[in-house]
Amino acid sequence: MFDARELAVLRIVIEKGSVTAAASALNVSQPAVSRTLQQIEQRLGLVLFRRQKQRLFPTREAEILYGDIVQAVSSVEAVGRRARDLREGRSGALRIASIAAFANSILPRAIARFQRKKPGVEFVIDVLSARDVAQRVATFRSEIGLLIETAAVSGITIEDLCTSQFGCVLPCGHPLADRPSLTIQELTAWPLVCLNRALPLGALAHRLFEQNDISLRPVGEVSQSSVACALVEAGAGIALLDKLSILASRAPGGIVFVPLHPAETIVGRLVLPAGPVQTTGSCEFCAELRELVREIAAADPGFGVPSQGSATALPLALNPS
Repeated sequence: MFDARELAVLRIVIEKGSVTAAASALNVSQPAVSRTLQQIEQRLGLVLFRRQKQRLFPTREAEILYGDIVQAVSSVEAVGRRARDLREGRSGALRIASIAAFANSILPRAIARFQRKKPGVEFVIDVLSARDVAQRVATFRSEIGLLIETAAVSGITIEDLCTSQFGCVLPCGHPLADRPSLTIQELTAWPLVCLNRALPLGALAHRLFEQNDISLRPVGEVSQSSVACALVEAGAGIALLDKLSILASRAPGGIVFVPLHPAETIVGRLVLPAGPVQTTGSCEFCAELRELVREIAAADPGFGVPSQGSATALPLALNPS
C-alpha cells in the first residue's frame, strides 16, 4: 500500500507539524509533500490531519498509526544501514545503545577486550536515556542496550546483568571515607552532589531523603555520573551514586565509595530484541560483557552478579510505548 518514501514523508509531517518544515527536513518541495499526503489519505480513506492556519495537527487516526509508521521507517533504515555496512566491508559493525553510566565504565572495557579477540568488528555507540535505549533496540536501530531501569517498551528482552550498591562517592581523606557504611542522617551536614531527579539514581536519592523526613538540597545536580565524580575529585562535595559510577572515574585512586545503610541495590540490565533475532557478533559480545561483569564482581564487593539471572521478554508490538 505504501513505499518507504511515502512512510518517511508521513512520519516527518506528523513530527514537524507543517508541510514547510517537513519539506525542508526531507529536502523536497512543499507541493511534493502536499501531493504525497493527499495520495496517502485518499488511499487509506482516512483524514490524517486537521489543518489550522499554517499548522497540521494529526487526527486520532494518525496518532494510532504513528507507532506503526515509526517502526516501519526504522526497519527500512536498518536495512539500508546494513546494506551500506556490507558494501563498505563493515559487516561486523555492532550498534549499542547505552545510558551514560555504562558508557563511561563497563562498556569501554568490554569493547576493548572484544576487539582484541575480534579485531575486525566496528562499534557504533549511542548514549541515550533509558527509554530511548529500549526504543532503539525495539525498532532494530541498535542490537544491544544497557540501562539501569526497566522500560515499558514492547519488542525487547530485558536481562538482569549486574548489581551495584548505592551510596556515596567521597574524596580520599574525607572524614567519612573510612566508614563501612553511611546513613542518610550522617550526610546532611555535607555538601551533596546528585543526579537529576528525572534520572533513576537522582529520583532514588531524593526518595531516600524523603523517607527520612529530610529535604535533599544538593549543591550540584548533574546529568551524568562521570560529572558528579569529577566534582567530588575537585572538592565540590560528596556524590550520591552507585558503585558502577566510580568505575567510570578517570582517577579512581582519588575517590572512594561508601555504601548506604540500610543497603540499596541498583540493577544494571541488558536489553536485546525479543525473539531469536540476535546476530552472532551480538551474542559473542554479550558473552564477553557477562564475563567482564563476573570478573569485576569477584574483585569488588560493591558490585555483583544477580543471584538468579533473569530475563523478561516483552512481546513485539507495532507501537512500542
